[in-house]
Amino acid sequence: MPDKFHRVVFEPDGRTLDVPDGQTLLEAARQAGIHVETPCGGKGTCGGCRVIIPQHTPEPSDTCREVLSGEEIRRNLRLACQVRVRRDLRVVIPEETRVGDQKILTEGVGRDVPLAPNVRKTVVRLPPPSVEDQRADADRLLDALAEKGMADLAVDVRTARDLPERLRAFDFHPAVTVIGNDVVHVDRATTGDACYGVAFDIGTTTLVAYLVDLKTGRVASVASRGNPQAAYGDDVVARIEYCGRDGGGARTLQRLVVGAMNEMVAEVCRREPIRRSVIYEATAVGNTTMNHLLLGLPVHAIARAPFVAATASAHSVGAREVGLKIHERGRLYTAPLVAGFVGADTVGVILATGMHDDPRLRLAIDIGTNGEIVLGTRERLLACSTAAGPAFEGARIRYGMRAASGAIDHVEIEGGRVVLHTIDDAPAIGLCGTGLIDAVAAVLAAGVVDPSGMMRPADQVRATSPALARRIVGADGEVGFLLAGKDETAGAHPILLTQRDVREVQLAKGAIAAGIETLLEEFGATLDQVEEVLLAGAFGNYIRPDRARAIGLIPCVPLEKVRFVGNAAGAGAKMLLVNRNLRHVAGEVARGVEHVELSQRAGFQARFADAMFFPTGVM
Repeated sequence: MPDKFHRVVFEPDGRTLDVPDGQTLLEAARQAGIHVETPCGGKGTCGGCRVIIPQHTPEPSDTCREVLSGEEIRRNLRLACQVRVRRDLRVVIPEETRVGDQKILTEGVGRDVPLAPNVRKTVVRLPPPSVEDQRADADRLLDALAEKGMADLAVDVRTARDLPERLRAFDFHPAVTVIGNDVVHVDRATTGDACYGVAFDIGTTTLVAYLVDLKTGRVASVASRGNPQAAYGDDVVARIEYCGRDGGGARTLQRLVVGAMNEMVAEVCRREPIRRSVIYEATAVGNTTMNHLLLGLPVHAIARAPFVAATASAHSVGAREVGLKIHERGRLYTAPLVAGFVGADTVGVILATGMHDDPRLRLAIDIGTNGEIVLGTRERLLACSTAAGPAFEGARIRYGMRAASGAIDHVEIEGGRVVLHTIDDAPAIGLCGTGLIDAVAAVLAAGVVDPSGMMRPADQVRATSPALARRIVGADGEVGFLLAGKDETAGAHPILLTQRDVREVQLAKGAIAAGIETLLEEFGATLDQVEEVLLAGAFGNYIRPDRARAIGLIPCVPLEKVRFVGNAAGAGAKMLLVNRNLRHVAGEVARGVEHVELSQRAGFQARFADAMFFPTGVM
């Protein structure tokens, strides 16, 4: 036990915690249940965990001086991961630092599939046993189900233990629940219409749950929230590293995601309203790391060459085995994976968009921290993952933040005027991913940034626009473009687009563009032959395609070829829930996709370097 503790008060929550001497503020915030932005997992490289210590402010560490601006240090900002508690403190968590509500896309383009769920619930009437009919209770039940077209079933021993008592209590007129080929529950006949499932899209950043009535296929309710694992790193590599550093790290991350899933189950049940006990199955899609953490599988090999998963197969496990609170004998189905960094969410996108059935050459891009890309036709599908980094989530951007209230999401430059729009029309707090793309596209079109990504000095811009030249300011040793002055923001500090921010965008968009070029080369096709470009995921759904094309984030194709498909991964999870036959198709798709490992492709680094340049004459 530590010899000394200090009292730390976190504002504006007012949460108070006794913190062991020497513990970091980041660790203390986690223990207090306050989730702050830590894209790098607490290594001090991202600057996401900014906090204000108004009194008794510790001297900034070398890392704080490197990451924070001089103005931020003067305002008593520090990085929570760098401050060790040595005395009682009051700590203010700024809104832009807090992992809170954000815009989460729940709707996605899916295809209609026949209603054939893995869970079936029906009411039967059995003849009671007699001297003339001495069939066992389980055989009597199976025969009645066979008469209703449900043959080749089995009654497991757990169900058989309760069966005699329950059949007689229900006067041999029960509602029977079957999952797969197993009879799992016998209940009152009046419950016969209550049969639900829940489909999960488990993203690195966000989680979505869809409650589905398995009698009709109707989506009854939807819930979403941020993935609480983000407190341990925004990207999967940071979370894998955390598991390696902390012996109980994998269990912590599993507990966090399952806890959030249970919260969403409770939320959708309240809305419908139904009891958890009538949810009999869950399906889940996610990237390989999310899949493994959910199932309690080891993840360390995913992040090291040759990037191998523990298993790529679909799995069906007891829901209670992972802590998921649905029916006590309910099951969790996790969809199959393609590779270490191409997971079941990509399989969901393929199923939802029908790429595996379409003769046309189509390109799907899921833009995120790991940008998954799929190219092909029904004859051949290629997939890869690009390390785009967290810039489009607002991380490693000087004034970046998630897509929450107050985030700048659109930027226009009209003459010498900068016109901003924020989410909810709230006072500006920072810059989210869509606003970042808009801002870069706008300064590129205005000539403030050249195609190499270099921000021009004010004296060069003054000749064409004195008003814009006045917005080019120094920012702690680097140049920045003033988007909003401190009198225009909620945080009483200016919001800049810095030279380093532009470079982060170039790295992210260059990785995606180089991945697309590599897949085209591997397929033996040209960009002109691509008939449709599908933008999947929340981020892809909110960006303006002309701005994304202007900076080279998406290919230079006619905009009419670009189609938003929303949360197609979530749509795929729903399809797997309502049609059990599609699970076989999912397995074939996952096994049939050709994974292209970009790090092993000759010339990829050179292609990536070229793709970092901004295109010219595209807007």
